Amino acid sequence: MVERRKGTILFTGSDASVRGSAGFSELTCGKFALRGLSQCLAREFQPQGIHVAHIIIDGNIGTSG
Repeated sequence: MVERRKGTILFTGSDASVRGSAGFSELTCGKFALRGLSQCLAREFQPQGIHVAHIIIDGNIGTSG
């Protein structure tokens, strides 16, 4: 991406990325860290034409089985 001077990196998060909940400290720490990483990378790679976004998926995601 750096050589081509374009590209997109997407990180997915949850509402734990922006607020903590009782009983979810491990998950929340990881999600906060991922959000911080995406903000740092966005600022680092923006001058090189690379977009970095942190997307919050809020809601339940069903699984089969």
